Amino acid sequence: MLVFLLALITFTSAPTGGPAPEELAAVRARLAQAQILSFAENREYCGYLFRHRDGSLGLTDLVRGDRDGCVPLLPPVEGDLIASLHTHGAYGREVPAEFPTTLDLESDRDEGINGYVATPGGRLWYIDGAGMRTWQICGLGCLPQDPAFRAGDDGVIARSYSHAELQRLENGR
Repeated sequence: MLVFLLALITFTSAPTGGPAPEELAAVRARLAQAQILSFAENREYCGYLFRHRDGSLGLTDLVRGDRDGCVPLLPPVEGDLIASLHTHGAYGREVPAEFPTTLDLESDRDEGINGYVATPGGRLWYIDGAGMRTWQICGLGCLPQDPAFRAGDDGVIARSYSHAELQRLENGR
């Protein structure tokens, strides 16, 4: 029961400028569904969140990527692009996937949007594209978790990272 309760906890120590509650709910629901496919096929899935001109939120169809990347398709959207979203695929001991990559941050910055990343351990990360920072919205198990996942293989996972911190992490320093 305790594990279930912990999975529902959302971190509140995020920097200012994080996602609106309705945005977070829409993304969380979509990524929860995508996680199941992502694990079964060991592929990333990706898409976009946008706001229609009438103010309502919309999500693009998710695109199936490969094992280590995904390029979402942007159909004509009547409104404003808000964020990218993608899964990090199935658990693999040799692939650190429990945190966003520098490429994830750079891609969102280059598109002028924010982003969301779902990990095999069930973490949900928010990317501040302009600030080049990322932080966990919620930790292990808040989204579906790959049954093969083993906590600890990626080392200690911080609650947030700057681009420079991710570069050091990716370079093993």
